[in-house]
Amino acid sequence: MAAFDPWEPYRDLRFAGTREHPEHGPCFIAEGRILVEDLLAAAGRGGPRVVSVAATTAAAEALAGRLPAGTELLTADPAALSALAGFPFHRGLMACAVVPSPPPLSALRGARRLLVLPRLHDTENLGLLLRSAAALGLDGVLAGPGPGLWSRRTVRVSMGAVWRIPVWLQEDPWPALADWKAASPGSEIAAAALVPQAEDAHAWRPATRCALVLGPEDRGLDAEAVSRCDRAVAIPMASGMDSLNVAAAGAILMFRMGEGGR
Repeated sequence: MAAFDPWEPYRDLRFAGTREHPEHGPCFIAEGRILVEDLLAAAGRGGPRVVSVAATTAAAEALAGRLPAGTELLTADPAALSALAGFPFHRGLMACAVVPSPPPLSALRGARRLLVLPRLHDTENLGLLLRSAAALGLDGVLAGPGPGLWSRRTVRVSMGAVWRIPVWLQEDPWPALADWKAASPGSEIAAAALVPQAEDAHAWRPATRCALVLGPEDRGLDAEAVSRCDRAVAIPMASGMDSLNVAAAGAILMFRMGEGGR
């Protein structure tokens, strides 16, 4: 068997998902100085194991003494890194890390503020929602089918939130959400939906234990999904606009969740 090329995980990254490493299994790619440095710091706290770092010579010098034990340092000039990645790469650093084990489903019951994404289609939106959920202090994300959680673009757009906040992936998240609600009296499931019965987000007072459900980008939550929730909430529109991007709406409503439950 031919020896494994340590540069292989960094090849043709534009639309890259996870990469299969012969020794470490599924791996993901992080790119850019800020993201790679955050990943290395997370690894030092018991986070994802970093298999290798690919760097320009100048960027590699700044990493002296900062790599976890067992992490391989690969160096190349910027042109070579760009040719390998398949697009102009000017960020100096990339890293390949092992996809961590998912959190146990039983831990979902302990979440007080939860974001629920039954289905998404766009990687950018997933990354932005993960970033907002982590930044606004939510306890976790329950997600159904959608873009790859550990794809290169999700990782980058989330700015490392993907390893900072628990994410439970379920092919059908509704049974897990029902179990979450049953675990504690007073739990509330709120649908973000532009329906007649929706409460104005300005007046919404989220329950202390609240799950916010956001629908897919094209049509939002359908009537059946809204019926599974305890209430609906909507952000009023102005200037003739009929809706917000799901990531923008999610950030606003998650901020409201953090203002204190009733």
